[in-house]
Amino acid sequence: MRRQLLKLMLKHPALLRRAGYTLLALGLLCAAVLGASAWRRSGYVRDLAPASQAQKAEARRKYYARVRDGVGTEVELTHDSSPAQIRAAVNSVTKFVEARSGVSLGEATKERLAVLEAKVQSGAGRRLTLDTYSAALSATVLERFSSLTDEDIAQMDETLRGFKAPDLPESFDHSFKLPQGFVSISIPPEKNIATLKVVRDQLNSPARDVWADMFREKVLYYVRGKAENLAEAVPEQFGNLSDAANGRESSGATAGFTPLQAFLFAYSLVSDDRLDYGQANLRKSMEAKQKYWAKQLGRPFPSLDGRHAYGVNGYVFSSPLDLFFDDQNVNRLLDRIEKAGSA
Repeated sequence: MRRQLLKLMLKHPALLRRAGYTLLALGLLCAAVLGASAWRRSGYVRDLAPASQAQKAEARRKYYARVRDGVGTEVELTHDSSPAQIRAAVNSVTKFVEARSGVSLGEATKERLAVLEAKVQSGAGRRLTLDTYSAALSATVLERFSSLTDEDIAQMDETLRGFKAPDLPESFDHSFKLPQGFVSISIPPEKNIATLKVVRDQLNSPARDVWADMFREKVLYYVRGKAENLAEAVPEQFGNLSDAANGRESSGATAGFTPLQAFLFAYSLVSDDRLDYGQANLRKSMEAKQKYWAKQLGRPFPSLDGRHAYGVNGYVFSSPLDLFFDDQNVNRLLDRIEKAGSA
């Protein structure tokens, strides 16, 4: 397939230019929808490039402390197969996600998540490797993206232009922003929407497999980076995903993603929520953002009361969770997780 597509591109230069344009668009999609999760490539390390090793180590220590304050404290994953422990773990994760983003799963989806988690914890189902999980997640995202309507794409562009409120001044920057804040591209809505439509159309063409392969590799990179960071910060919760001490994927009977870990990772990547800060400190972070923008604009910045940090119109980062992380799409991911875990 790859060879045939390459021959076709060389025969038709216009198609080659279009393919290059689409590849850039797919990279944009990957960054915009899944985020740039690896801590070592985030703004923290970038800003500390000239700094001493001691300063870098201190920045990493503080980051890990924030992660322990967030997911490490407010999420209770389980290694037990008892129904009560499984349900408590599912409730812990879904409440954590809802409090931060407003995303609320239906009871049927929660029950399915609990059933799949119980199968894995009891040994009746298989855990997923980083590669297998990345394949399932990337396929789910691309399946959804390929079905977006023109209106959905316009909504996606609007959402990724950041937090909005009626009392924000017109001069406030609403450029199309990529996650984590280390890249920001000013692209007019009409141009960006056209680019995203090209991606959707390519995903419904014979070239789909090529773009899907590239996307899956990028997702694997992000998943591996997040697994390494969380395993080092909170080994009791995520040590089964990465052997941080030896810089490799964990091995052994308990190695690999459980369905509940897979769900939490998917939320984190799609929302650009690093899972750091507990609710109290997350609010303090939002208050600091409010004060910063008030000072920059020379006028009061909209209140954070009643707002979520992540998700649609998120105060910290606005992401299209309504398009990519509703019950239907979570169940699409669970379909693939269940199939891979039964193979």
